[in-house]
Amino acid sequence: MTRKTITLILISCSCIFGTPAFAAINNPSDTNSSQIIAPDRLFGHTRYETAEAISEYYSNGKVKNVVLSTGNEFADALSASVLAHEKEAPVLLVDTSVDSSKDAIDYVIQHLDSSGTIYIIGGAGIISTEFETKLNNLGYQNIVRIAGIDRYDTSYKIASSLNDLTVSTVVIASGEQYPDALSISSFAANKGWPILLSPHEGLPQEIKNFLMERMPSKVYLAGGSGVISDNVKSEISSLLPQATVERLTGQSRFDTNVTIAETFAPIPSTVYLATGYDFADALAGSAVAAKNGDPIIFIDPSVPTLPKSTASYFAKLFANDLSPNLVSFGGSGVVSDEIIKNSNDLISGTAKETNIYSIADLNATVTQNEDYSLPATVPARLYNSDVINVPVHWKPQVVDTSNIGSSVYDGVVDGYGKTIKLSLTVKEPKPIAQYATRFDPTLVNRTENIQLAITALDGKLLAPGESFSFNESVGERTVKAGYKEALIIEGNIFTLGLGGGVCQVSSTLYNAVILAHLEILERHRHSLPVNYVPPGQDATVAFPVLDFKFRNSTDAYLLIRSFVEKIP
Repeated sequence: MTRKTITLILISCSCIFGTPAFAAINNPSDTNSSQIIAPDRLFGHTRYETAEAISEYYSNGKVKNVVLSTGNEFADALSASVLAHEKEAPVLLVDTSVDSSKDAIDYVIQHLDSSGTIYIIGGAGIISTEFETKLNNLGYQNIVRIAGIDRYDTSYKIASSLNDLTVSTVVIASGEQYPDALSISSFAANKGWPILLSPHEGLPQEIKNFLMERMPSKVYLAGGSGVISDNVKSEISSLLPQATVERLTGQSRFDTNVTIAETFAPIPSTVYLATGYDFADALAGSAVAAKNGDPIIFIDPSVPTLPKSTASYFAKLFANDLSPNLVSFGGSGVVSDEIIKNSNDLISGTAKETNIYSIADLNATVTQNEDYSLPATVPARLYNSDVINVPVHWKPQVVDTSNIGSSVYDGVVDGYGKTIKLSLTVKEPKPIAQYATRFDPTLVNRTENIQLAITALDGKLLAPGESFSFNESVGERTVKAGYKEALIIEGNIFTLGLGGGVCQVSSTLYNAVILAHLEILERHRHSLPVNYVPPGQDATVAFPVLDFKFRNSTDAYLLIRSFVEKIP
């Protein structure tokens, strides 16, 4: 059976809402976008398609060699950029099976010379032997797999396979994290420096052997002590007392990335953008960037602005009158059009790294008649991703919270060309108390009587100390007033009478008043039990002899709100 509720709410604030309810009222008398620059973007729908697109950019004609690396794990491939550059080979990414590696296979078929060599990086557990079978069946007989017992041994074997046996410089990078190795990959590849991987705490024996065999005079550590410990640095110094060991590091992957770029590419001809939170695009792009020893600069795809160190690097390029090309690796999901435009703006000097990039619109919600001041400052995001508080001027300057509803204030910040919006919502205060009872709406006359009483109570305002009378507020229950006959209690019987059901409203209100701890002045119980409130919690009324009265014993105005609603 469908049921409805009567709800009474008491609110101790500037106002109240609800079904018969009280609310505190402190003041009762006051009831153009910029054009997107589109530089070169190398991308596909997947990392494998992106690697093929990068390889097409590397060479859309015939090549003598290609490098195949897994697109699912970074470790084995971190050292491969040096081999790829030496062999003038693009880096193609493959998936776990031939069938899911169509992009790489297609590139091989279209571009690799029939007598060319395919270098597979990693063991059969990483790139299965079905790839060799497939490539042999396609007519490619020169397949070289370079693999060790682990990622460190693989990096050693890649380094050992390089043609230059008189290595003057080597790079040591983490085999447990990819960003730092990828940051230096294009520079190491361009110069023919092997990239050797190491765990955090100590050098593997095969890496020690390589260093002792080649005796380089310079060793770069890519990354801070958090990825390559000082113990590793000490081991290298002990093995190579004649060598200079230099650590390239920053506070984050982005800082380290820029430190490396500023060290080796102060005058780049091209800047390549790639996400700093995945390895695949930067790995495939390392062969392209290595051609001229250009930097791969990491961006954070979660924000439209540049990391602070990256923005500073771009600003320095502008300050030095440099205008490198900008090429992004990956689709707009990893390097957004917005990031590309912002990079261009910084490099071209259209924007400065400390210019305001954006200020978000604000939202605020207050209670009716609550004191509220518009903020003197707002947080502004700069092109370098810093967030600072800047002064703001609002129009209008005066806030009116006396009326429930929403209003918009316009803010202006010096040096920022857009208007900021502050949407202020004024809501009714939370109730100090509320109470609900159920009734059967199929009892039509009783329902109409309840609705009349509810309507009479809704919006009743009580000043501090003011007394409330239910009979005075609702009025006499007469036919002229619209009341109908419904069951009432007279003595010890239920009988028909005008206004039957009104006592449920007074009882509901009584329970709300009790919960609000207000002073009860008059209250009467029915002579028989009623089923809409617990025993002893009813308040009967009969005009004019029986009334329900209470006093607003708070120091705030109270508003009674009342409503009837259907139970879900």
